[in-house]
Amino acid sequence: MEFKELTVEELTQGFVHIEKEKKLVCIFCGETFDEDVIYQSGGRMLTAQGAMKEHLSHIHGGVFYGLAGLDKQINGLSDTQKELLEGMYLGKDNKELAEQMQISAATVRTHKFNIQKMKREAKILLAMLENIEEGRPPQEEQETRSSRTQPQTQAAGNFAGNVLHPFFTQFNLK
Repeated sequence: MEFKELTVEELTQGFVHIEKEKKLVCIFCGETFDEDVIYQSGGRMLTAQGAMKEHLSHIHGGVFYGLAGLDKQINGLSDTQKELLEGMYLGKDNKELAEQMQISAATVRTHKFNIQKMKREAKILLAMLENIEEGRPPQEEQETRSSRTQPQTQAAGNFAGNVLHPFFTQFNLK
């Protein structure tokens, strides 16, 4: 199983559900749990989903740490970004993060801003790729675009209340 083929939901939950085979597969190590089996762990009886969640927690430290532990070529995160995200995951404030990372609180805020920017860009990219994968006929899109006198750039104005960061409310992004 390759990470590039996983959905955002599968990445978020840390496993793939293979309906046809009625099993759950860990995305990090390939461990499988059969849905027709009840698993015992620590004196408790668990469903396949419960056993998978326990596996992810005990073996990989949870989905967050499993994803953070992936190679930079897969998750695209630098060591600094991983450290910042871990601090955010643990609920640390900017001052605590700054002390831990030995940088200023302003630099922490800048890193957080850049991560939010990456998130927004990733969402837009995913939406564009979904449109491509849906197979909408290009001529239909061309007809829609050519019927307008100018390409719509007013969309930025619709985002004047952007909650990502006050910076985005000060500029009309044309």
